[in-house]
Amino acid sequence: MKYSIIIPCFNEEHVLSDTLSSVRKAMREREDVEIILMDNGSSDASQSIAVSFGVTVCEVPGVKISALRNVGARKSIGTYLLFLDADIVVASNWFDQLDCYTDIKNDDYVADVVGFVDDVPDFAPWFAKIWGLRASARRNKLMKIDSLPGRNLFVSKQWFDVVGGFNENLTTGEDKDFVMRLKKSGALVLSDPRLAMIHMGYERTFKEWSKKEYWRQHSHIGLIQNQGMSIRLLRFPLICVVHLLLSLAFLITLFTGDFDLSLSMLILSLLPSLLLSLKKPLSRFPLDRLSQFTFLYWLRFHIAGWSVLKELREVIQLRLSEV
Repeated sequence: MKYSIIIPCFNEEHVLSDTLSSVRKAMREREDVEIILMDNGSSDASQSIAVSFGVTVCEVPGVKISALRNVGARKSIGTYLLFLDADIVVASNWFDQLDCYTDIKNDDYVADVVGFVDDVPDFAPWFAKIWGLRASARRNKLMKIDSLPGRNLFVSKQWFDVVGGFNENLTTGEDKDFVMRLKKSGALVLSDPRLAMIHMGYERTFKEWSKKEYWRQHSHIGLIQNQGMSIRLLRFPLICVVHLLLSLAFLITLFTGDFDLSLSMLILSLLPSLLLSLKKPLSRFPLDRLSQFTFLYWLRFHIAGWSVLKELREVIQLRLSEV
């Protein structure tokens, strides 16, 4: 078996059919691909949908997504692992591109780990589309990279075994940690934007976007504990905490009537978000897109700041309980 597709799943009936249909379409008549659905105890029709597509279902309830992927990798028999979330519609030429990466004679496609860039559909709400464009702007060409999202990830079984799979102690950020360990071990990691991959798991409401961002950012302390101190890992959480302090200073100065100082605090807190938005041409124009990017970055910094502080508190409480 050449490829093993490992799909973690929990109550994904609303998107799973689209994902599996796209995979079957991309497979055509191939017989060197197996699909394993790692179900985390779904209460909807996810398992029956998978069975209807001829997919192997393995139920492992109540574990983290890292454990689902690891168990799926251990059960797989493919030479190459394809970690695919249940809400990703793959391109019809997905395997054609993958075959290029697995052809050792093709020097133009040398890579050990590959993540394909996925976009949200055109009918998604504005905040989901803007956040999707953020990834497109950051990974807009074939490039070497040191971290990738786990929802759409190619890696050889050999390299997976070298680093021991995903870290099951991490609730979020396990994909970033996994790819960073691969990179440190010598794997060549690429980001490839040249396929039409669609992420159907976009946020339907602004509340959902905010909650997901809070959850996504709840891993920075854990990553630092696993990867060690580095400017790269410290930079973002520190910037987020500074944003919270600036907002607190803004409210204090506004309450005390020092409007000039409060305006300065507000401008300072908006400046990093504006600079990030101006950094990529895709974010600059039109002006309404620039303002949307700036607002979402600004809000994300604050949400992430709260998440980092809460995670830090949890770590400290855990350490104190162990004393």
